[in-house]
Amino acid sequence: MKILVVDDQRSGRRTLRQILAALDEVEVLEAVGLDDAMAAVERSAPDLLLLDVRLSDDPRDRGGLEILRRVRASGRSTPAVMVTSVSELSEIREAMRLGAQDYVLKDELCPEMLLPIIEGQRERLLLKGEVVRLRERVDRTFGTKALLGSSAAMERVRRIVERVAESNKTVLIRGETGSGKEMVARALHEMSSRRGEPFVAVNCSALPGTLIESLIFGHERGAFTGAEKRIRGQLELAGAGTILLDEIAEMPGELQAKLLRVLEDRRFRPLGAESEIPLRARVLAATHVDLEKRISEGRFREDLFYRLNVVTVHVPSLAERDADLIELLLAFSAELPRKLRYTDEAIAWLVRRPWPGNVRELRNVVERLGLLADDDLIDVPTLEELARERPIVDATAEIDRLARALLALPERLGSKLRVIERAVLHHAIESCGGNKAAAARLIGVDRKMLERRWDRHTGEEPPSSRRVTPVNAPRYLGEEPPSSRRLSPANAPRYLGEEPPSSRRLSLPSDPGDG
Repeated sequence: MKILVVDDQRSGRRTLRQILAALDEVEVLEAVGLDDAMAAVERSAPDLLLLDVRLSDDPRDRGGLEILRRVRASGRSTPAVMVTSVSELSEIREAMRLGAQDYVLKDELCPEMLLPIIEGQRERLLLKGEVVRLRERVDRTFGTKALLGSSAAMERVRRIVERVAESNKTVLIRGETGSGKEMVARALHEMSSRRGEPFVAVNCSALPGTLIESLIFGHERGAFTGAEKRIRGQLELAGAGTILLDEIAEMPGELQAKLLRVLEDRRFRPLGAESEIPLRARVLAATHVDLEKRISEGRFREDLFYRLNVVTVHVPSLAERDADLIELLLAFSAELPRKLRYTDEAIAWLVRRPWPGNVRELRNVVERLGLLADDDLIDVPTLEELARERPIVDATAEIDRLARALLALPERLGSKLRVIERAVLHHAIESCGGNKAAAARLIGVDRKMLERRWDRHTGEEPPSSRRVTPVNAPRYLGEEPPSSRRLSPANAPRYLGEEPPSSRRLSLPSDPGDG
């Protein structure tokens, strides 16, 4: 801590230096007059000023107040304590008006009087520095500084975030999985005046529709079976902050209609409530899905799309900003407890490698190297072992192999199609942590279709304990049982890798007796 003592009397400066010697880690600077003091301020940037009001024998001199006035005029907020023999109330009032934190008369000057004031100013200085460091850390973690990359695409993202951060309008954030959509949402929150309010993120694909509605809007006690107490929804918990509706494309249709009304009226009603609550939070939405395609399929409301799409932020994939890869690589490596270094060949290998999981996948690879690499110098063999992309399996050959294995199972299992369907549904839902929307995307079917087939499988007895009869015969997705329909070109079975029956002529072996 640097303390500048300004006093025209040598004895006064010596007394203050002796008192301050009792403090640890304090550097004491001295100045005699106005010009000397301003030069010391410019040169050394002290943390505290100890000023005498009068800096000459002239009783009209108010040099200490002029120093304080010039320091404030320069834009500095350096704290000051007046140590003087002048006791006029007008001088004390002027000093406080100019920003002096305290006032000590020389007649009362002693360590017990001055040191507590100095210690208090040091604690405020440390606290201020800690606040600045925390603010910088938040900016690096969640602000625009967290949006790493020097490419034109990322510069465009940062520019849009800075321009719309203070607005209350909705923002639609679009981009591939792992590209950093939530980071953009957090940057919008941190760059706004709402930064002191909550940031709430809701994954619209994580829960069934009824639970999502209760999660977002909240409910009153007795609103439905099991509602034993009032629960505040995320719209209410967000307060005057920001709420992010992630994976907005997976929101059920009936909930889309309610959200549209909330965005239009800026009010919402919890389940079972009699009155509405004003919406104070800013609403952001994010998705990796082609919403225009969902609209054409009738799975997303067009009016809600236009309500959300006031401003769109497209977060580029890593393939669209491959020039940023090295910068991202070094930034992620700097966060590790180990100091990883990369050979030129290793960096070239990483640049050539495709990154379908985008920035998230790159970060995961760097963290894996930090945990499992034997040496701090990362070379190509290490990357081949720890960061190789999962090889793409020949889908046709793999399906054929699985089909042969399935047909080789014993007949006592009953319908083998039902067995494999149940296994696929079970493992898909389990691997997605119970998220049925994600499981449906993984399988490649609609979520409602997955739920119907899953409900049909749950609760039934094991296939080994029942015989295949027309009652429990396997059912096919969206079709009537095979026994109840005739085989025609329109509903004839299709086989993997073949053209549709309608595009092939059905030829019969010729009869030797013909012709």
